[in-house]
Amino acid sequence: MEIDYLALTICGIIALVSAIASIKSLMAARIIEDTPTSKIRSAHQGYVELIGFAKIGPEPLLLSGLSKTPCLWFRYNIERYESSGKNSSWRSIEKHTSTQAFTLNDGSGDCYVMPSRADVSTQRKRTWHGNSRHPSRTSGMNLFGKRYRYTEEMLCADDLLYIIGLFETRHPPNPNAARDAEMAKVLNEWKQDYDKLTARFDRNGDGEIDLQEWELARAEALRKAERNVSKQAPLNPVHTISYSPSRRQPYIIASSEPESLSKRYRWQAVGMLLVSLGSATALAWLIVQQ
Repeated sequence: MEIDYLALTICGIIALVSAIASIKSLMAARIIEDTPTSKIRSAHQGYVELIGFAKIGPEPLLLSGLSKTPCLWFRYNIERYESSGKNSSWRSIEKHTSTQAFTLNDGSGDCYVMPSRADVSTQRKRTWHGNSRHPSRTSGMNLFGKRYRYTEEMLCADDLLYIIGLFETRHPPNPNAARDAEMAKVLNEWKQDYDKLTARFDRNGDGEIDLQEWELARAEALRKAERNVSKQAPLNPVHTISYSPSRRQPYIIASSEPESLSKRYRWQAVGMLLVSLGSATALAWLIVQQ
């Protein structure tokens, strides 16, 4: 019997990919179950778990890609129904995921959430049909226009979120560093108008700024810098959570409790394992039949 290399290859790839996906899902479930929840104010630097409420960050609200609903994050997928002979299926023709940061607050502080490369799952998910590539305001009511299928997911302000990822804190410069930077800025501004600088600090009238006169200018610039810094609002540390470069540390954002989330990952692991075993069985059967 002729060896069907294509079928063997497909079964082998499906078995391997499904096995890897099963292991990853099981590892994610274990990490969720074993990682304690931290508070933003006291969280250590590194991989942490946070639970809090989504808030509007420094950027304005987004409008979701399909329904134009105000939100903090969105993802959509547009599919077209295609048929050829006896075969028919939905094929994705357009998809997009927003990357703008938003804020998580857990009562102890704020943390900027960078959603890029996160595994996001949300309860705000909607699917509907229409007869045009992009949905119109009435496409959700169209009973006959089913050539296109739209799926949209969102995270909105005040949603309860579970997040596990790489936590980092950026501290503002210390007061002395801020004062020195402001002093350098003041001196640089004065140097832009050298004639005015000379008229102000040239005590011996020789038309030049000598070392002693320059020290007087620096002292005056220091006093001005101290006044400017004292008027500025105090800077607080900035906390962020984002994708971890470690493959063993999944970056997860979910609008669900950690218990239900870990169960979902475990069921995914079981499903992928069954697919892997089924493909491996088919592969073994094909080999025996050769």
